[in-house]
Amino acid sequence: MLAAALLLGSCLLLLSSPLTAGPEATLYVYAVTPLRARALEQKIEEAMPGVDVTVFGKLSDFKTALEVSPPNAALSPRPVLTSLNRGVDLQGLRAGSDAEQYLLVSTKLLARDMLSSFRYGMVDLVERKSLPRFVAGLLGVNDAPEVQRVTKIEDLLQLLQFQTADAVLLPERFRADFESKSKMSFTILSLSTAKVGLVAVTFLSERQSIEGAIRRLPKHVLADLGVDEWR
Repeated sequence: MLAAALLLGSCLLLLSSPLTAGPEATLYVYAVTPLRARALEQKIEEAMPGVDVTVFGKLSDFKTALEVSPPNAALSPRPVLTSLNRGVDLQGLRAGSDAEQYLLVSTKLLARDMLSSFRYGMVDLVERKSLPRFVAGLLGVNDAPEVQRVTKIEDLLQLLQFQTADAVLLPERFRADFESKSKMSFTILSLSTAKVGLVAVTFLSERQSIEGAIRRLPKHVLADLGVDEWR
């Protein structure tokens, strides 16, 4: 009788306890990086036990997910958050700066008086209709140019190879890797106006459950995100 009671109690305990504990928090990520989305996702997940991390390869998917199933926090370049009307709660810094230099890269001669007439390529940072005006701001010109959006850094190289863009806008930190992957001769121009906000974090719900994990991300993961500390 006692054995039966103990067995029944054990069964009830198993039924009342979840087989696996759900994640304590959720984090959505959209970042400009040479890494594939899944590779970056795995690196961040390994550094954030208990956090369900989703890295998006397309800005449109990131935006839709934020609207349909909001996470505890979202991490992306600051212009992305601004375009989605999200505030910045944590700002990433690199060498003390909250913005990074973008370079103008082309196989053609680059002259400032020609910038408005060029076709450009850029990894998506704002919504489609806003991107030409955003690029005009980076170029320091009044007229919004034609811009082709891409989802990966490697796609920028293809735009130049197939001459579907006259120039591309590339984060300076990727210059060496970009040049090493092609035998083309590049002309590179650095404009004082071409500064883009680094990754930042916005909290969409209780921040205590995830803020500490974000602040504790190791240096090698922060480097993949283009920053070295949070402010």
